[in-house]
Amino acid sequence: MRDTDFPDPETPIQEAAAFWDARLRSPDCTDAERAYFRAWCAEDERHRAAYDALQAALDALQAARHQPEIRALRDAALAPRPRKSWRFAGIAAALAIAAVATPVAWMTLQDRGAGEQVADAPVYYATAVGQQSGITLEDGSVITLNTDSRVRVTYDASQRHIALLRGQALFEVAKEPNRPFVVDAGGKRVVALGTTFDVRLNGKDVEVTLVEGRVEIAEQTGAGRKDAPQRVRLEMGQRLVSSTREEPTVSEIDTSKATSWRDGFVTFEETPLIDAIAEMNRYSTVRIVAADSALMQLKVNGVFRSGQQARFAEALEEYFPVEAHRDGNLIVLKMSQPI
Repeated sequence: MRDTDFPDPETPIQEAAAFWDARLRSPDCTDAERAYFRAWCAEDERHRAAYDALQAALDALQAARHQPEIRALRDAALAPRPRKSWRFAGIAAALAIAAVATPVAWMTLQDRGAGEQVADAPVYYATAVGQQSGITLEDGSVITLNTDSRVRVTYDASQRHIALLRGQALFEVAKEPNRPFVVDAGGKRVVALGTTFDVRLNGKDVEVTLVEGRVEIAEQTGAGRKDAPQRVRLEMGQRLVSSTREEPTVSEIDTSKATSWRDGFVTFEETPLIDAIAEMNRYSTVRIVAADSALMQLKVNGVFRSGQQARFAEALEEYFPVEAHRDGNLIVLKMSQPI
C-alpha cells in the first residue's frame, strides 16, 4: 500500500477514522499499515478520539443490531467495500454515530461514580461474527479482536486492565514497567510488561499463547480466598490450556499458525472434523453441520480462509467421501460412501 493511498491532511478526521477502521478490519492489512495507524493516532489527540468514537458507535450498533432501523445503518457501515471506498465508509459510519452517539454517552456517564476520572471509566470494544478489529490504546498497546469478541478496557495510573468477556484477542503490549498490563479471562489472570500474546475464551476454557516476550498466568483472586494462586510462566512459543475438566497444560506451538486468524485464515493439523467445523462456524452466520456420525472419524489438515464456508465444504468433498448440501444458511455434510 502506497503512502498516497492514505487519507491526506485535508481529509476530515471522521472520514480518516473510517478509513483506518476499514483497513484494520481487512484481512490483508499489513504490519506497516498498523504502524502508520499508530502514528496517525499519536500525531493528534483528536485522531484517536475520532477512532474511539467510531468503535464505540459500532459497538452500540452491535448491541442494538436486532432493531430494524439500526440494522440498516450497521449493514451500510460494515458491508464489504472496495479498497478505495473509504469515503463512502466515512459517510455510513457518520450516520451510524449520529444514530447511537447519545445512547453511548449516556451509558458511559451512568457507569461513572461521583468524582470518577474520565480516564478510569471502562470502555468496551466488540466485533460481530466474521469481523476483526484493531484497537490502539492510549499507551500505544494494540488489541486485535477476532470474530464475535468483546473486551472491557480500564486504565488507571497503576494498572492497565483488560477483561476478555467473549471470544479471542491478540495483545501487543507497550512496555511500561511501572504499570502492568493485566488481562482477565475465564478465571485466569495474565500479567505482561511488554510482550505479544493471544487469549481465547471458549466457554469457561481459556487458551493463552505467547508469541514473544514473557507472561505470568495465575488464578484470579476471589473474595475470601486464603491460599496463594498458582502461577505459570510461559516462554515464547508456548500455549497454556486451562479447562474446568482437567489440570492446566503447557505445550509448544507454532505461533504463526496459532495467530493466522489475524490474516483471515484458519489452520488445521490433524484436527478432528467436528472441531474444524466448530472453528469455521465461528467466522460466519452460515453454519456447517455434520449429519452423519461417521464424519467424526475424519481429520482435517490445511489452511482455509475464515468465513468461506462453501469453499471449506468443497474441499471436504474433494478430499473425503463427503457430500455437502446447502439449505438456506445451513451446509449439511453427509458421507457419500462408507469409509
